[in-house]
Amino acid sequence: MKSGTVWAKLSHLLWLGILLAGGALLLTAFWPLVQQIDRLERQKEQVQHEVAVEQSRNRDLNLQLELLQSDPNYLTRIARDRLSLGKKGEIIFRFDPFPLPSDRETAGNK
Repeated sequence: MKSGTVWAKLSHLLWLGILLAGGALLLTAFWPLVQQIDRLERQKEQVQHEVAVEQSRNRDLNLQLELLQSDPNYLTRIARDRLSLGKKGEIIFRFDPFPLPSDRETAGNK
């Protein structure tokens, strides 16, 4: 009777080994697909972030375009700031921006 239980245990172990080997075979067969799906998910998140950034930029540019087309005060301010235009008789002074401490350190190292 003891020999029957040993063979039954060995039979169960054999089936367990076959099941584990089949699982390992399936895992090795589908692992590249799992990696590709993971890579594509990361790429999708990156593209979605880029789309959100560009949509925000697009909204800002559309607002700026609308202001340029409809608001003469905004147009005057842009012309004065960016193009250094002024009214007749005005003197325009341009100052370089004040360097930050980190900018001064890098300029001193050169």
